[in-house]
Amino acid sequence: MTSIRAKALCLFRHNEKVLLAKAYDPIQDEHFFRPIGGGIEFGETSIQAIEREVFEEIHQQIIHSKLLGVVENLFSFDRQQGHEIVFIYDAEFVDSHIYKQYHIQGCETNGHSYIAQWLSREQIALTQYPVYPKGIEQWLFNE
Repeated sequence: MTSIRAKALCLFRHNEKVLLAKAYDPIQDEHFFRPIGGGIEFGETSIQAIEREVFEEIHQQIIHSKLLGVVENLFSFDRQQGHEIVFIYDAEFVDSHIYKQYHIQGCETNGHSYIAQWLSREQIALTQYPVYPKGIEQWLFNE
């Protein structure tokens, strides 16, 4: 990839846990966590992107979206160099039942499925999996 990509990711936090998707990079043999979200399409605002991405991936509508910050992420995944500007949001689900589900099935637009789950700070530390993009750690939990 030779261009900078704009992305929007959303943190959902509830009862001292955060909803994160588990992912895997086979080339680096690395498991990691990341929030739900994805690319911002041309003509779309970052908030529109996060609403669309959450609905496309886990079929949930969100409310009370709030921009927490922006991070610049330089990375390598699957032998590809990446560079992205990531808008990090906080939001709530319209359907409160999702907060009671431990595992939430998600599907990326490319067809790859994933499992998102509610994780505490301690659970993340026990897995020793990093949370990407780097720089997001400051917003994972309500302080």
